[in-house]
Amino acid sequence: MAFQLFQFFLALIVPGLIGALFFSIFARLTTEIDWRVAFILDLFTFTTMITGLYYLQDIVSVEQILVQFNCLSFTRKYILLSILINIVYGIVFGLLRRAFFWIRRRPFFSGLIS
Repeated sequence: MAFQLFQFFLALIVPGLIGALFFSIFARLTTEIDWRVAFILDLFTFTTMITGLYYLQDIVSVEQILVQFNCLSFTRKYILLSILINIVYGIVFGLLRRAFFWIRRRPFFSGLIS
């Protein structure tokens, strides 16, 4: 039981750390991992996954989610899919951060914004 809880904990946390790494690489060209970014990306990914389960698998209750989580192959699929989603979110949000800071540093755009 304790190992299964630890496995679920890692399944929720590790993909966010990988996504935060990609965010840092694409936003600032560094390899620092900010834990706050990891938790935000985890929240976005969890919301995306729950929404996908609702619309694609027709899961509408917590009991049905727990039945899906008890399946070992679902856990592997969830981990792999959430890592891919977090990488995409990290790249997209990193590029958006870089673009917004690029716009803010330009003299023409800074007069329009502020």
